[in-house]
Amino acid sequence: MSERTVFVLDVSGSMAGAKCGTLHLETVRFINRINDGNYVGIVLFTERAWSVHEVTMVTGQAVKKSLVQAVPVSAGGGTDIGAGIMEALAAFSRARVDTKGAKIFLATDGEDGRDHDYVDYVLPHLKNAQVKVYCLAIGVSADHRLERLAMGIGGQVFNLSRVDAESREMMARVMEAAMKEVITSKEMAEVVTHTVVNEIVVINGNTYETRVPIEADIGRNTQIHVRYEAINDLEVEITGPSGVVYSTTGGEIMKRLDLKECVLFMDSTQSGLCAIKVMAQTLGTVRAHLIVESNPTGAHAIGLQVFLRASEVNCPPIVSCKLCKGNDPIVGAIVTATVDRPGGTQTDLSLGLYHKEGYYYAYFTDYSGAGRYNVSALAVNDGNNTTYKGAPIGQFRRQRVANSFQVMADSMTTQLPDCDHFSQLLFSKQFGSMRINNTTQSGAPVGPAPKRSGSSLDSKVVLLSPEMRSLKSRLASSYYRTKLAVNGLQVSASDKSGLNNRLSTIERFLTSVRETSIEEIDGYQHTLDDANNEVMARRLTN
Repeated sequence: MSERTVFVLDVSGSMAGAKCGTLHLETVRFINRINDGNYVGIVLFTERAWSVHEVTMVTGQAVKKSLVQAVPVSAGGGTDIGAGIMEALAAFSRARVDTKGAKIFLATDGEDGRDHDYVDYVLPHLKNAQVKVYCLAIGVSADHRLERLAMGIGGQVFNLSRVDAESREMMARVMEAAMKEVITSKEMAEVVTHTVVNEIVVINGNTYETRVPIEADIGRNTQIHVRYEAINDLEVEITGPSGVVYSTTGGEIMKRLDLKECVLFMDSTQSGLCAIKVMAQTLGTVRAHLIVESNPTGAHAIGLQVFLRASEVNCPPIVSCKLCKGNDPIVGAIVTATVDRPGGTQTDLSLGLYHKEGYYYAYFTDYSGAGRYNVSALAVNDGNNTTYKGAPIGQFRRQRVANSFQVMADSMTTQLPDCDHFSQLLFSKQFGSMRINNTTQSGAPVGPAPKRSGSSLDSKVVLLSPEMRSLKSRLASSYYRTKLAVNGLQVSASDKSGLNNRLSTIERFLTSVRETSIEEIDGYQHTLDDANNEVMARRLTN
């Protein structure tokens, strides 16, 4: 069955500027890539709601053009989220499409202004229609009830913390990830698209270069996108694994000014390293959005999934990734989550705990206060230590922008559960669902876990000062860069193990929640500096 989606877009006064502009651009990009045969409608809301494009089957460029023309470019008024949801359901009804499995994409930056609880009102209607809602919470003031709305019907919430004009590419990155959740049509579900790169790259000194691995199990219908607000100021050159050079100046890479992107489509790509060079024709720092995606060439390609679980009374939030090739796990990879925190700061979390079914996970305790925490994940191979069915696996990279979890208080539990807690969640098929107000995704009530002897369920984190959080975050970034450099050395296993052992105390410190000091962080940085110097020396002698 075709996908049926209604966009419900907040155009209240607070959305004016970069937020509305970026949402407009990403919605237009979505419409341009959706397949024919799917249904799309657009609803806008302020203190009231109205349809600007009825739910219509996409049958070609003429329909896409009419949808694009309906996407808003300006904003003004109040906020009534409930009215937007109800108008979307009415739009489905007017189109006389089957609503079972249909989706609503809701984007808002504010609190619902009505006196009643709109979630209690709209949820029965959504459940009766069997429509899921995927929410994009824009900024720190976005309605705190969105999780209850989405999880009550099996949806998700994505979050944007930074929403200033300088963060357009970061906003677009999360918006695109959220919109991808609503275009998994039947034909698309049968052909999984693997994301190799999805990140914001910083161009200093006018040029950014990177090498991206394309392994033999992917390489079909490869797409490389470079997006930037002033796309005319960028030139892109891509050298494929076979040595063929593509460029914007040569015309092989399309520069689409309307979508503000440079894009290269390759039907078939040889395995190997793909070199990407982005050149800025302007002064100053440029932040561009780089995406590399590819379809599999066979039945089994490495896949990365991200699962989040909100905090409970006896457990901090859990961030987990499943890394498998077919049904078999990839063992020994480096998997790192980047968490966007309220206020716009980021922190890296090493998913250093491993479960035999292919899950890499960690408990998140690096709180910066109440709010939403959006997550992205990166998995790379760890040299000869990364294996598949017991044998070393070649170079690979997978990256995924995921959804968010919500922290409701400025201080939360830091007491870690028993070591078999994660296994118990998998066994009971609860992991991956979010708990809001002690309810699971299905809405069934859940009681607190029994108190364990010797544990403190009331343990609270003492929030670090902004200075200490910044220093610790900087140390974490340095640590992960050093870890990757060490694992990339062409030295004996024993030498590499010795270097990694010296770094292990830093990893334990980064995952702890105790108080720290500038002196302690400086000491760990000195250890990293020594390790980096040794890495450089080993490279020069090899």
